[in-house]
Amino acid sequence: MLLRTRHATDRERPAARDDLRPDLSLQVVLWLCWVLAVVGTAYLVWQGNVAASQPVDLVRLVLRSAIVGVVGLIVMTKVEMAAEPWRFLD
Repeated sequence: MLLRTRHATDRERPAARDDLRPDLSLQVVLWLCWVLAVVGTAYLVWQGNVAASQPVDLVRLVLRSAIVGVVGLIVMTKVEMAAEPWRFLD
């Protein structure tokens, strides 16, 4: 009797897990946009220094990239909360 009950619940679990599986395509797109924003910012700072024939200012490059990264993470979280609110219920 116990063995039958255990097997019945084991068969029901995968179906419930499949319904709760998050869609990863949104996360992939958001992370790709974030990476492109951070790398693009670093490239623009570097390109500006090279075009002006100045030495590359690494402090400015790192600070601007970090600011864009943090703001990007906040925006990513807000977009994800609006698109998939059930993932933030806990």
